[in-house]
Amino acid sequence: MPAYQPEDLDPIERALLGVLSVGLPPSRAAGSDTFRVDHVTAVVVSLAATGERGAHLAEDGVRVTAEFRARLRAAVESLAEKGLVVQQAAGMPAAAGGYESGLQLDLVDPDEHPVVLDRYLSQLCMEHLFNIPAVYPYLMERYSASGEVWRRLRAGGYGE
Repeated sequence: MPAYQPEDLDPIERALLGVLSVGLPPSRAAGSDTFRVDHVTAVVVSLAATGERGAHLAEDGVRVTAEFRARLRAAVESLAEKGLVVQQAAGMPAAAGGYESGLQLDLVDPDEHPVVLDRYLSQLCMEHLFNIPAVYPYLMERYSASGEVWRRLRAGGYGE
């Protein structure tokens, strides 16, 4: 398998891998679809390209457009072909950055939350995203909010 660098990936592939490294909690546990991987990736791609967050979001500002969803699915397939992610079977629980046994809080579409196989590259992609001035405040807010949700989940007994 070739060694990939962030610049070898297309912008959606790079954004998706970076978002998967942020440590997003399951959106149902967080109580907000703004924690969905597809939503965060759409906002990041939009911010990186235009400086505006809503270019790939539907009118409600939460769901992603059908066009972006198709592009995201193509990116997941491309990353899977490169051996960088594995699509989860439908109905499997989504955990930040991979599968954790016992997490039954959020069942996701596997096209929107694959399991990362190359964590090093994923971390590089996250660092790349944090270096984009328009993306940094948004992604840092998602990171911080994710930490709060994970603390609440663990205080409630998750992971014991």
